[in-house]
Amino acid sequence: MSAVLAVALAAAAAQTRNVAIVVYPGVELLDFAGPGEVFAAAANAGAVRGVKAFRVYTVARSKEPIVSQGFLKVTPDYSIADAPRPDLLVIPGGSSGVVTRDEAFMAWAKKTAGEAEIAMSVCSGAFVLGKAGLLDGKSATTWYGAISRLREETPKADVQEGRRFIDQGRILTTAGVSAGIDGALHVVARLLGRAVADRTARYMEYHWTPEPYLAQKYPLLDPRLDARGRAAQQAGFLEDEGNWQEAAKAWRALVAQDAKDGFAWDRLAVALAQSGDIAGAIDAGTHAAEISDGRAGALVNLACIYARAGRRDDALHALELAVGEGFSARWRLENDRDFDSLRAEARFQKLLARL
Repeated sequence: MSAVLAVALAAAAAQTRNVAIVVYPGVELLDFAGPGEVFAAAANAGAVRGVKAFRVYTVARSKEPIVSQGFLKVTPDYSIADAPRPDLLVIPGGSSGVVTRDEAFMAWAKKTAGEAEIAMSVCSGAFVLGKAGLLDGKSATTWYGAISRLREETPKADVQEGRRFIDQGRILTTAGVSAGIDGALHVVARLLGRAVADRTARYMEYHWTPEPYLAQKYPLLDPRLDARGRAAQQAGFLEDEGNWQEAAKAWRALVAQDAKDGFAWDRLAVALAQSGDIAGAIDAGTHAAEISDGRAGALVNLACIYARAGRRDDALHALELAVGEGFSARWRLENDRDFDSLRAEARFQKLLARL
């Protein structure tokens, strides 16, 4: 029974922010892969009722494959001609002159960065923002080996060395290579709260230690959430701590407020199962499975609980219903220890084959 990545609930519909990552021939691998990993992981860690926090995609001059670091071939998702408008734009470094010397590419980058909620550069990606005039009057940084050149090319900017990243509101610049990870985690903490950023870093097993003067400004809880959503996120903290009895109390309070909340019923079922109350977990899981909101996932969790109780036929039936509802994560069935007692069953093997 896998732990939930995101437990936030909100009354209002969640919105997914577009994150466009620019790629080009000679782009530095970790410059784009690091922030890409952060935003992709945070998309799940900051999901609200199944709606991901971010949609991450790559954009290049054309859709022709590009080569990063001399060995990795990347096929861009979009070209500058058809890329969706991003909320967040990431401009990695490397051979960034490919962008600045290309009139059409540069025009797109200038317009897109100027309209984005946040435009973030990594390493020599700062030269793109500099040529666009977006660093004028601002503090900025880049890879330590390019500080002098950035000062020469952007005389109206306050270019600082020794900084991991510099946040100027809508413009954020980072130092080289791995610094893009820190900059991206900072953006996640700004937009989704410290708890989501911490969960993202923990998933990545990345040693993230934000500066105290920045950390004190991060909201702990996701600022997108209403009072009910904040209560749900706090219930998730109890799950993270392994305090399943208190988590069950928190989720029970939420279903008492709204008996049609399938997600809260599902998390209550998990908390009760982890607390050892299998009968209560089956009751809560049944309620969750009766509600269309997230029904497939709720059925899989109910199958876990049935399997723990030794009710193999009920567990298999719940899994069959889950697959019928669109569940497709074969790895979950292959790796979840709760299903060990089902693995020799022909019905279980048939389900695996369907996935």
